[in-house]
Amino acid sequence: MPRFNITLAAIVAVALCGPARAQEARSPAPAMRVEAPAIIANPYGPYEFLIGDWYSQAAGGPAIHQNFRWGTRQSFIYYTTSTSMNGAPEAVHFEGMMVWNGQSRELDYVVALEPGSGGQERGTVHVEPDGSVVREVIMTGANGRVAHFRQTFRRTGPDTAMTSLMRQTATGWEPNFPGSDNIVMTRRRS
Repeated sequence: MPRFNITLAAIVAVALCGPARAQEARSPAPAMRVEAPAIIANPYGPYEFLIGDWYSQAAGGPAIHQNFRWGTRQSFIYYTTSTSMNGAPEAVHFEGMMVWNGQSRELDYVVALEPGSGGQERGTVHVEPDGSVVREVIMTGANGRVAHFRQTFRRTGPDTAMTSLMRQTATGWEPNFPGSDNIVMTRRRS
């Protein structure tokens, strides 16, 4: 019996010492370092002309108010579009943000569509060689239905621009509503 107790004691001692020796053999974990990110030149230059409040009245469509405003340190753009039909008060059509993507060299964006509806729009925003800004849209409704849209902005003056709102169909691109292929935008200064 004593021999069994001595053997058991030896096994327990080895089992307990093993983890302790393993701990001693490991080097201590390096101290955690958080490095400050490198600050880059503002990549939003081609989009800067959009910053502000823009108003439009599309023939055959709603009154449109688009607001583009800077986020913290001009590191993203808030984007809100409100609409009004037949003189009714403005209602938010969508609201969200656009942010620079260093890999694609475009803006990624996501907006809540008709806030409270469960719908969203997401996509990219890029600059064409002629300076036009193009917003490629994937709209997803709360029911999972998906549609594709495209909005193009072309600067025509210091406080004027043209936009087009197009929807993709089985045969190509067509105006989202009558007159949406050629909408005059006017910026109002505060």
